[in-house]
Amino acid sequence: MADRVSPRRPRRVQVQFWKRGEPHPFPGYTTNISMTGMFIAARNPFPPGTRLRIEVLEGDRGFVIEGVVAHARKVPAEMIRVSTPGMGIRFLTVEELVRELIPVGHGIEDLPGFRPDQPDQAPSPPASLAPPSPPAPSAPKVLDGGGTFSVHFLSPGEFVEVFRRDISNGGLFVSTRYPGRLQETVSVELHPPFPGAEPVLARARVVQRFEPSAEGSPNLLSGMGVELLDLPDLMEKLKRYVER
Repeated sequence: MADRVSPRRPRRVQVQFWKRGEPHPFPGYTTNISMTGMFIAARNPFPPGTRLRIEVLEGDRGFVIEGVVAHARKVPAEMIRVSTPGMGIRFLTVEELVRELIPVGHGIEDLPGFRPDQPDQAPSPPASLAPPSPPAPSAPKVLDGGGTFSVHFLSPGEFVEVFRRDISNGGLFVSTRYPGRLQETVSVELHPPFPGAEPVLARARVVQRFEPSAEGSPNLLSGMGVELLDLPDLMEKLKRYVER
């Protein structure tokens, strides 16, 4: 397989992190970091799909960033000396964060109150705007129907990145307004973005739920984190697209 899209660099840096909406910070440290994510060593890692705010504690070079748990590694106490427990984090991009403010498919020029001759003005918010189903952090489009969640990718590059970062580690975040019940087994239909590629059906277990906001406003993380079952068989079906 080809090298990672964004290579990891070994780097130990102290961090603290919070679950979204909770004030209590948890301590940890990185074992590696890249331009798109990091691995945080932590005794009690959060499950895939958990939204985190992370503060890197590095003096004047410290920063705060938003991320999502892509995969978690739990290690029995007796094995901690030989294997580090923790979680792989994917950084959320600026585009993903902005999508929480501006619904997908509605640019600022489409909002009522915007005037092109005054580009710096803040447009008045619409009285009502039906929120579309937004994409997941990895930006796949999800269509729900009959208990099967169809995941589409925007480009071959995105598919390869999600395969290496999430699928190969046994997890995936699925954006949907109607997440399955915790521990429920669901079907996920993956659509590789290549000419002539057939959809690949996978079984998965729901391990994390994110409900739509009560007000009905767009919520980027409305959906579920799933654990992919029968992973070796799924990897075999998908690897030909990654090795192109």
